[in-house]
Amino acid sequence: MSEQSPHHGPAEVPVDVPLQDIIDSPAETVETPDTDEPVEATVTDRTPVKRNGFNRRGFRFATPLGDIAIAIRTPKQQPVVPKWFDPLGLTDRAIDAAKTGLKLATWTEEQLATLVKNRLEALDAAPRPLQSAEAAPESTDSLHTKLGRLLDRALDQSTSGSQQELYHRLLDQLVADEARIVGALSDGTSSPLVNVHSRSRNQVVLQNACLIGRTANVALPHMVPQYVDHLLSLGLVETGPEDPSRKADYEVLMAEPMVLKAIKSASRGPLIARTEKLSLSLSELGKGLWAAAVQQDGP
Repeated sequence: MSEQSPHHGPAEVPVDVPLQDIIDSPAETVETPDTDEPVEATVTDRTPVKRNGFNRRGFRFATPLGDIAIAIRTPKQQPVVPKWFDPLGLTDRAIDAAKTGLKLATWTEEQLATLVKNRLEALDAAPRPLQSAEAAPESTDSLHTKLGRLLDRALDQSTSGSQQELYHRLLDQLVADEARIVGALSDGTSSPLVNVHSRSRNQVVLQNACLIGRTANVALPHMVPQYVDHLLSLGLVETGPEDPSRKADYEVLMAEPMVLKAIKSASRGPLIARTEKLSLSLSELGKGLWAAAVQQDGP
């Protein structure tokens, strides 16, 4: 190999230089000949393809499957560090190795993302097993048979047994917040309740807005009107006239954002929405349910 002068360009590298010499030698540059036709280098098992205008560097890795040789081609450019500071070109080699590692990591990430996407699509596209007809409960009894069974059970059932069955059915229809409301009213107190009506259309804009949600500390305060409506339909609570002794509580209820929004929506110019003030308390059925549920079992 010809010697390089610090004041001249890099020497021309022969085509048949072994890969090991390329690894151990500093970065070399292939000179571009003054011809219009591209020059192709000879391809061998140990020498990568050489093309004009590119630097080539070789790396060899020892693996359990054998040695792996990798040739990196980069556009011809000035070295990052001058040759008198880095005569072996280690800086350029490190930069090229880092670029190769980054490209390999990006490719690996793309392959993993594609694999995960394909797996998820396969799971979504997989047919879900339908419930067999044998697993589904069969109801072949006619209406007459069901009615007769209920009448027979009523003949054999005592008053206490019928009451327990009723309470069980009622409790099965309650959610946790509704049970809290029943518990908050179980001491016999009442809670302010407000309905908002529209004067222009004579319709209810907000129904069963109640302060019991704060007293019972329910998890979903905005669902209190629906909770109260459900309890009213089950007969566990009942409404009564306004309680004059709870004037301050009614003012707090009227200042609730839900009530203020309903009043604003129901008002039309000079026609202000009509508010109906009531009270909410536990009904006799609700009191009986609460007493039967909280009493301790006998020995």
